[in-house]
Amino acid sequence: MSEMDLDRAAPLLESLLPQISEPGDQLLARALHLSLHLQSEASRGDALLLQEAYELCQQAAALVDDPLVEVLTLFPLAELQTRLRLHHAALSSLERALQLSQRAQSQNLSDQLQAVRGRIMAQAGMYEELIKNSDALLARRAQMRPGTVHRILNYCATACFVLADEQLAPPGHPLWLRCRAHHLDALQLAQQHGLQEDVHLSSLNLAYIELLAGDTADARPHIERLLRTGAGSVWRQIAGARQALQLSQTLLAWREHPDAPRWQALLDLEAELAEAGDGLRFVHEYLLRTIVRFGEAAGDSSSALRCSQRLLSFQRLRLQAVAGTLSRAVDDVFQLQRVRLENEQLARHGGQLEQSLAARNAELQQTLSRLQAEASIRRAAEAALQQANEELEARVLARTASLEEALRTVMQQEKQLALGRMVVGMAHELNTPLGNARMGASVIRDRAQELEQWLQAGQLRRQALSETASSLQQCSSLVDRSLESASQLIQRLKALSLDSEQEMAQDFDASALMHRLIELNQARCQAAGIDLAADLPAAMPMFGPMQSLHNVVQELLDNAVDHGLKDRSVAAAPARIQLRLRRDDSADGEALSLSLEDNGCGIPAEALPRIFDPFFSGRLGSEGAGLGLSVVRTVVEELMQGQIRIDSELGRGTWVRLRLPLR
Repeated sequence: MSEMDLDRAAPLLESLLPQISEPGDQLLARALHLSLHLQSEASRGDALLLQEAYELCQQAAALVDDPLVEVLTLFPLAELQTRLRLHHAALSSLERALQLSQRAQSQNLSDQLQAVRGRIMAQAGMYEELIKNSDALLARRAQMRPGTVHRILNYCATACFVLADEQLAPPGHPLWLRCRAHHLDALQLAQQHGLQEDVHLSSLNLAYIELLAGDTADARPHIERLLRTGAGSVWRQIAGARQALQLSQTLLAWREHPDAPRWQALLDLEAELAEAGDGLRFVHEYLLRTIVRFGEAAGDSSSALRCSQRLLSFQRLRLQAVAGTLSRAVDDVFQLQRVRLENEQLARHGGQLEQSLAARNAELQQTLSRLQAEASIRRAAEAALQQANEELEARVLARTASLEEALRTVMQQEKQLALGRMVVGMAHELNTPLGNARMGASVIRDRAQELEQWLQAGQLRRQALSETASSLQQCSSLVDRSLESASQLIQRLKALSLDSEQEMAQDFDASALMHRLIELNQARCQAAGIDLAADLPAAMPMFGPMQSLHNVVQELLDNAVDHGLKDRSVAAAPARIQLRLRRDDSADGEALSLSLEDNGCGIPAEALPRIFDPFFSGRLGSEGAGLGLSVVRTVVEELMQGQIRIDSELGRGTWVRLRLPLR
């Protein structure tokens, strides 16, 4: 991650911290935030950050029962301790992290912690301990990840290099041989697993080691490999890689041709690195060690002495930094002591408040216990009620199913009964016209036989022929009338099965339609002494089957004139029919309300429930087949999706009410 990425990531993570609620997630986010801050080159570490890291670890140990969370909070603590040169404290933190990772059975994490411990040991100058620790780890390298093994090999090689250099060991010394062997092993491992960055790092290290304590011929292939593979990525990935390669190239040139100009090139490079600052100090120190080691061979003892003194000054600066860190640590300890004293005073002052809060908490706990008991009782009651409700619903469903089955049975019986009545009605109504037709046909057959006999016998007389012709004409007229009556009856029966597709709905004015009906029936009613009156609005727009509405109202008028008012007493009040039309807006929607009233003889109460049955008539033997009202109800309810209701009182008249949707 680049420094720019770190600068963006840290504030973003800091803004997200308040939105994280779980303690474990909070601690992990804070540990990551601190680690990102420490990866920034601008961060050097200080006592305040160290205190924050300590508190983070304490909270992880106290609040979260997850060893891995505590391990991840120990990482930034160990890094801060290392930067402040508190190496033994850093190793102690890592030891705690190792124990936790082993408890969590995370071997990969344990291996990474071991590798980090090797880096801290190298920075602390614990080279012998580092070599022993590395040997123990490399004994089980087969179970480790390649990157972890590579870092352990590098740290062990570094320890061997420093010890050999400090002892001014000759090129064939075991420390040099082991240093070279570890770097070769690391190079082969990186090449085998495609770890390109580690390949470059091992090549740089081997080039320098070969030039310092080996053969220049063995150093050249490593330098050429770096130059050949285009090591531009190396300069970005490894800090100081460019200067380290420049050091190896300059040293190779002097080793192959040890003359004054090439030695001066090494001195000039040292002067450049001296001005580069602390960022390239480790390369500068390697070059100083090189000049000290080869100064006498180059005939430049003064430069070797100067570089040796410079190395001692670097060592002195490190010791001073450690001393300063220890001094600041002591100050921080005293500061922490003062903070503890102040906290103890606050604790004593807050004792009374805590007691009060404890008493209040006890009261709240009692209240909570009581509420929980009540809630438990309520839940039990609700469960019992729910069970009773479910049982009641089951019984209701069973009862409903039983009633529905009984209703279906009753409806089926009613349908069969209605069908029986209709068949009886049809037989009765068709019997008279068909009987008359058969009688007329029989007379015609008899007269035809008589006529044929007279013709054969030669006894045909004009008077007999005239009488026979008159008889045939009367019988033919009887047959025709009877068949016409039967045909009309069949047409009325067909109206009972009206299909809504027979007439297309249309826009029309219901009020104007009623006016035309009144005009058509006015002369007929006046002739019968009936007063036909209407109460109609100026207009009543409607969308529906206009002709069907016309037929329904006409049938109702015919019924009132032919049956309701036909046999009323002369001494009674004048015969009257009243037609009313209104708009009815209710929850069911916009509708037309039509009523037709007469003051005729009325319908007997026992006949009123059957007035819509096919072939039912209260006037047996009179005109009509008893199908009029049945057809009206079929049209109103099925075709027009409306409602019809008839009320009547014997001797006072009949009231018919229709409710039809306007759209």
